[in-house]
Amino acid sequence: MAIRKDGIESSEKLLKAAMEVFAEKGYRKATVAQICHKAGSNVAAVNYHYGSKDGLYIAVWKNAFEEAMKVYPPDGSLPSDAPAEQKLRALIFSNLHRILDDGRLGCSGQILLREMAEPTEVVRQIFHDVIAPLRERTHKIIRELLGPKASEQDIRFCVLSVVNQCLAMGFRKSRKKLSPFFRADDIKKDVIDQLAEHVTAFSLAGIAAIKKESESKKLQLNRY
Repeated sequence: MAIRKDGIESSEKLLKAAMEVFAEKGYRKATVAQICHKAGSNVAAVNYHYGSKDGLYIAVWKNAFEEAMKVYPPDGSLPSDAPAEQKLRALIFSNLHRILDDGRLGCSGQILLREMAEPTEVVRQIFHDVIAPLRERTHKIIRELLGPKASEQDIRFCVLSVVNQCLAMGFRKSRKKLSPFFRADDIKKDVIDQLAEHVTAFSLAGIAAIKKESESKKLQLNRY
């Protein structure tokens, strides 16, 4: 039993150290030696618990994503029958806080941000698997907001518009090129909240305009 406990502790120390090193240096520049030194462990332990540097990074990335989703759930803890406008707001708040809030997410936020800015092949499939449900959720909310007369292209374009407003902030933060309104190293929660409110209002207004235009086109076609 003691051996098993030691093994778990060794695995957890490696995971914690790896999160800090990958967050600071990124996947490509981080080395197993650096991680082992910080964890007080050795390469054999990495191979035993995670198989390789790739296996360790996969475990770290999954842990970071799960932590971010737990702290900032995309549904905002809303009931399933909440209005679509509230669901979109919750989704945008979740996206922006997962991207920008280092305060609560710490290393997890930095790891997700680094993977966005410098994608690796290591977590490509996992990234696709975990992002797909979020994409589908966004698609469903936009479809509800646009109504039954909206085309698939209208829905896809609106999804891209909403998502990219959030991602753009992450890409700029990763390059430390945020506007003077933001400090790349210290974006406060209230500022993120204000930004999320703005993106929500901006997005809802745009979606409403697309919906109106779509319904107008359908009405004109029905006259012929």
